[in-house]
Amino acid sequence: MNKESSNKDSLMRLIKLVVPYKRQAVLSCVLSVLAQGFGIVPFIIVYFIVKEIADKQTADINHPVIWYLVFAGIGAVILKHIFLGISISLSHKVAYRVLYDLRIRIAEILASFPLGYFNSRTTGQIKKVMLEDVEQMEVFIGHNMPEFIGSFVHVVLSIAVLFVFDWRLALATLCAWPIALLAQMLIVNTKKNKLLTAQYYTANEDVNAAMVQYIQGMPIIKAFNHTIASFKKYARSIQECTRCEDTLCERYYLPMTFFSVAIHANLLVLLPVGATLYIDGSVSLSTFTLFLLIGLGLGSPLFHFVTLGGSMARNLEGRERIDAILLAQPLPEPKVGKAVESDAVFGQGIEFAFDQKKVLKGIDFNISGKNVMALVGPSGAGKTALARLIPRFWDVDNGSIHIGNTDIRDMKLEDLMDQITFVFQDIYLFNDSIYENLKMGNPEATREDVEKAAKAAQCHQFINRLPDGYQSFIGEKGVRISGGEKQRLSIARALLKNAPILVLDEATAFIDPENELLIQEAINALAKDKTLIVIAHRLSTIIGANQILVVDDGRIVGRGTHKQLLEENTLYHSMWNAHISSLGWTFS
Repeated sequence: MNKESSNKDSLMRLIKLVVPYKRQAVLSCVLSVLAQGFGIVPFIIVYFIVKEIADKQTADINHPVIWYLVFAGIGAVILKHIFLGISISLSHKVAYRVLYDLRIRIAEILASFPLGYFNSRTTGQIKKVMLEDVEQMEVFIGHNMPEFIGSFVHVVLSIAVLFVFDWRLALATLCAWPIALLAQMLIVNTKKNKLLTAQYYTANEDVNAAMVQYIQGMPIIKAFNHTIASFKKYARSIQECTRCEDTLCERYYLPMTFFSVAIHANLLVLLPVGATLYIDGSVSLSTFTLFLLIGLGLGSPLFHFVTLGGSMARNLEGRERIDAILLAQPLPEPKVGKAVESDAVFGQGIEFAFDQKKVLKGIDFNISGKNVMALVGPSGAGKTALARLIPRFWDVDNGSIHIGNTDIRDMKLEDLMDQITFVFQDIYLFNDSIYENLKMGNPEATREDVEKAAKAAQCHQFINRLPDGYQSFIGEKGVRISGGEKQRLSIARALLKNAPILVLDEATAFIDPENELLIQEAINALAKDKTLIVIAHRLSTIIGANQILVVDDGRIVGRGTHKQLLEENTLYHSMWNAHISSLGWTFS
């Protein structure tokens, strides 16, 4: 698809955003047209006033008619601003409703994407689309759409009026416009400029991405005494964005100068031509005055009209980036999902590649309902990848994963998520109260349910020590509490969801030693009623698992109980010895 066809498609999708609110949008455009129509009326009234005064002796002037025309002009100005105000108000109401719809749609679609989508895009890039690019739609709907139509009508009506009164002066008024339009075409229609605009948007996204990383990495930057200049990625992205802006300005300033001069240069022709025709008696003073008022003022709406066209080009570029999300393919799911008969989980011949690197190579596993399966192995062996395939964070390349007798790809994603709770190693808590963070596990939970889950996860005591208890705000990403406390809150949130299948990705990684036994007891109690899949590096936490899978280089190299693997599997035995040795490690 070429760029022109892509722009047309983006423009149509841009217009379709307004369809649910088409009545308000159409009314806004109609009122804008009426406002521009009334904006021309005072110039015509001035023509009649001058004609009444100039063509008669002072004694013969009809004063009531003059006052009638004066009040009519004032009324036209008032009506223009009333209609314009209502038009802008309606268009902005439509704009903000569309912005709300767009952001909700983007959020819903992002939730349906596989994790691989987010691995290929930075937080800053997605943030820019959701905030800045979507915000540009407000400019298009709230301003560009009614003002574009209104300015167009203003220019067309003004030209029509000029030709009705005198075609010669009309041509004199418009004689420099071909130069202006040619200059504008040099800006808008060249492939190079379109490419530069796209590069500028990409550079902006890179700045956003680098800025987010810079802020998130502030502890490291301060710890190693670095300055902003030492954060090279951020500095390079700013330099590239500045270079794009400078390049655009260099290409635009000369055509824009010609355009601005040309649309306002008609005085150089209109004044001598009009004066000559007036002296020859070919035109009246009133007609000459009308052309001076409308003709000289015609440059402003034309400039505004063309400026809106440039803004439209930026809106289309932003719309394409929004479409890159809206039109991207989410995880496929059936229209009617299959029911799950049990909470047993098994996989057959699972193969999975990430960034063209094969991570899992023919994995088979089977865990009966209400049992515990642990995944252990060296870092990078594929444990987390395997666990994240179960809730369909990605889809397998080959093979299948079943819950009961149902392939997870035959389930509705919502139903699949109801079956599984996943506790991540990297905990994310929202900048809200502890109570609201826990209730995300189950929005229907009562206060009693929340406290019960917190007690089971050994959170209740430290929560009550906080100044506001469960209503205490914990900051962005839970910055106001310790790593162990965040981990326990995530376990409480998972307990509150109470899904039949629970996946723990090193859920005890940040638990302090004095609470490790209590947390392990809570998890063991939870496992009695659930199918539990645990990714563990601390092997002492999974010695009671019904089945332990030893994963190495994307393959299962051992399976069995803790006792069996100690006797039969060399890798597990060495991992266990290393774990035992680490427990007694100290500084010498």
